Amino acid sequence: MDTLLSVTADRGVIRQSESGRRDSSSADKSLYWDVCPGDIVYNTMRMWQGVSGVALESGIVSPAYTVCKPTGDVSTAFLRWLLKEPGLVSTFLNRSQGLVSDTWNLKYSEFKKIEISLPSLSEQCRIAEILDEVNTQISMTRTSLNKQGQVHSGMLARLLSDGAYPGRKLMHSPVGKIPFDWDVLPVSEVCDVGSGSTPSRAGGDIYFSLSGTPWVKTLDLNEGVISSTQEGVTDSALRISNMRTYPPGTVLLAMYGGWGQIGRTAILGCSAAVNQAISALEVKQGAKILPEFLHLALRSGRLRWRKVGASTRKDANITKSDVEAFIIPVPSVAEQGQIVRIAADFSRQWDEADRLLAKFELFKKAIMGDLLAGEVRVSAIQ
Repeated sequence: MDTLLSVTADRGVIRQSESGRRDSSSADKSLYWDVCPGDIVYNTMRMWQGVSGVALESGIVSPAYTVCKPTGDVSTAFLRWLLKEPGLVSTFLNRSQGLVSDTWNLKYSEFKKIEISLPSLSEQCRIAEILDEVNTQISMTRTSLNKQGQVHSGMLARLLSDGAYPGRKLMHSPVGKIPFDWDVLPVSEVCDVGSGSTPSRAGGDIYFSLSGTPWVKTLDLNEGVISSTQEGVTDSALRISNMRTYPPGTVLLAMYGGWGQIGRTAILGCSAAVNQAISALEVKQGAKILPEFLHLALRSGRLRWRKVGASTRKDANITKSDVEAFIIPVPSVAEQGQIVRIAADFSRQWDEADRLLAKFELFKKAIMGDLLAGEVRVSAIQ
């Protein structure tokens, strides 16, 4: 029986059984296209989204796909990269026809008119090798980053249960086992909890300005330090909406948006206002807790919100009262500082790996465009 193939934007041409999608193909395959190794296969209505690839094995595909058989000396590996080149994908979009995006269609008559830069076969192969090497480095860096993230999460959980000085006697508490000399306190005992609001969008530039006071929304909460935001609010918005500007060191926590958002945190590295979906926690004067430790304690306890969040709507929410009643472990200020320093060291290592990944991604984008468009020849960079 012929192998049924499918096409995805990220993996190219694969077996339908490996796509993770339900097989909705008809029993009658008489109208399906035959595919041979090296054939270009693309989704006629989603080519502008990069849904294309080069077949590595024989099989059949739905009539929803277009199958093209390259002629001449063309490297399969080179074609695989060429189809993903951002400039060419943009051309696919411009050549697609339809009234709305759901009906945009790249007909073969238009596809075959598109001109590409095709170097010699040997240069094609070398270009593919270079891009494969870059991709391998990106994959290895991403794997390392994921592992570091898992280590960081485990380390944070250990620090909030064993402390900075393991080996001490532990005791049971509402937040699990902790060192016997730690306290367990509700947020309300160490923090004042406030929130914010959203100015009327109808106010336009009167209320919103990139040069205004940073304004934090739930999606800005990055589990780290916020030094800037996507949007800012004007002095008029602050005044009319009775919005507070919170100082650096304020810990922020998401209250709305379902389980994917509740409990997301950040700590302000700049003065900022917040919207109504965020609790702003300011450490009370004289309270023996560091804002940075408070942030770590809330991050570590995020899963506990599942026992609290409830709503009559589709998405679960928590309230200001829930935040004030939330229990956190509190060691001495000295130990808090040590825990914060240990966590910061791990975070720096993760940030370095993240920056390296971003550099690789930018390099890949730049070199991919230059090599595949023929603007840089392989002989110039070998």
